Amino acid sequence: MFSTRVFTTARPIITRAWSAQTKRLAHKTNVVQRELPRPQTKSRVPWYIGGAVVGGLVWIVGLGGALNYQRLSSSVVAGTLFMVRYDPRIIDMLGDKIDYADKWPWITGTVNHFKGQVSIAFDVAGQNGERGRVRFSSFRRGNEWRTVEFVVIRESDGKSVDLGNELELTETGAPSTSVAL
Repeated sequence: MFSTRVFTTARPIITRAWSAQTKRLAHKTNVVQRELPRPQTKSRVPWYIGGAVVGGLVWIVGLGGALNYQRLSSSVVAGTLFMVRYDPRIIDMLGDKIDYADKWPWITGTVNHFKGQVSIAFDVAGQNGERGRVRFSSFRRGNEWRTVEFVVIRESDGKSVDLGNELELTETGAPSTSVAL
């Protein structure tokens, strides 16, 4: 409970030795017994809260980016974009050279092959600057996939083209060229 502080004082002592008079300092130690004050420490709670917030944000952004990359590299998204790129009605509506609207596209929705559920949406743009939103939904019953919705909606005026029930696919999944559009 009590701490010890040591104070030293220096006093000159004059001594006579076999040589001439010399001055020498002698030290005397005084001990004071009393309780020391507690040091002022700043709270670390704001640092802990700030670290938790920054860590949580890094975790959320990293997880979101990883899940978006997983959806982006899915065969469903690649096949959907392929169908949109080469459909003549979409080319007339958005322009030539259709691709993702942004440099880093964001795919919303879910792609779950195990549960048999796909529901995605993403933005595309053509060469003439028109943007559109692609929405695709499908589910699996047994071994067959059923398309619920496959629509491209132009952002400027809301005009839409339904691709869901009009195209036939070959055994490899490519659109059939014999179908009259």
